Amino acid sequence: MIPVPLMKLWGDAYAVRAPAIKIQYQGSTPADGIKQLINNEVDFCSVDMPLSVEELNKNGLIQFPFVLGAIAPMVNLPHIYIGQLKMDAKVLGDIFLGVITKWNDPAIVAMNPKIQLPDAEIVIVHRFASPGVKTMIGDLLAKNNPQWKAMKGDSMGGNWPANAIEVKSPQEHFDMIKKNPYSIGYGSIPLAMKYGLNYVKMKNVAGNFVSPNNENVSSAALNAKWEGDKNFNTVLTDQPGAKSWPLSNASFILMHKVSANPERSREILKYFNFSLLYGGLRAFESDYTPLPDTVVALVRTSWKSIVDEKGVPLYKN
Repeated sequence: MIPVPLMKLWGDAYAVRAPAIKIQYQGSTPADGIKQLINNEVDFCSVDMPLSVEELNKNGLIQFPFVLGAIAPMVNLPHIYIGQLKMDAKVLGDIFLGVITKWNDPAIVAMNPKIQLPDAEIVIVHRFASPGVKTMIGDLLAKNNPQWKAMKGDSMGGNWPANAIEVKSPQEHFDMIKKNPYSIGYGSIPLAMKYGLNYVKMKNVAGNFVSPNNENVSSAALNAKWEGDKNFNTVLTDQPGAKSWPLSNASFILMHKVSANPERSREILKYFNFSLLYGGLRAFESDYTPLPDTVVALVRTSWKSIVDEKGVPLYKN
């Protein structure tokens, strides 16, 4: 969920305010972005899963969230409309493990008593993922399905049921769901909507079945305990709150704690300050959710730890 189009929109908006400054952002894989940042080939990069405190300290980096999004399970079920099907993370994990193989399994029926579920085999569509690489949906399943945690940890890699269809890209993922009746997969809400796919309502930690809308994604960020983690090492899955969407996600910016180019770093912080304070509408227009004001305030406070080589903070309110 690296929001390349949003970064461009924010860069264009900031250029109107500061014509002499040009912010360029070129999308890459998180691993490539981190490598380029460590090698001082770029001034910042973006990742969709937060780095651990150990990783940050090892490479002299700081991270902060800058926009929110969500993914959801997607299904292709005849006569089932968008958001009608309900599920929890335990059942979702059992489906992906091949423990639950039919749509009319008692565990699914129990959460959907008013739906006539078909006596049909579940077709799983999943993206290729390296074993051991932490993912947002793997994190949610590990928190709620002991068998998933034991077999896959918090990743989506490793072995899948023999009848599962593996794909390489988000577009191929949604294509295969659309082509295969009785299938289930997962992906970002904006792209799924463009493909006309049906998302599943998920049970959150408050026990409510909720939809992946902006309000519920924002609720997850509002209820997360960011203050207890100075490095923002927080995954937004399964956050408290009556409305919180359990597969909410934040995208993070990585920068050096000690800048080798203070003037450039100072301008980048000004750009993010402007974007976080005034770029909310453009985030909505790009199908993302802006950070709540309380989280923005925490992010701005964290910037005081970005310094030049003499230890002088680069950001001033």
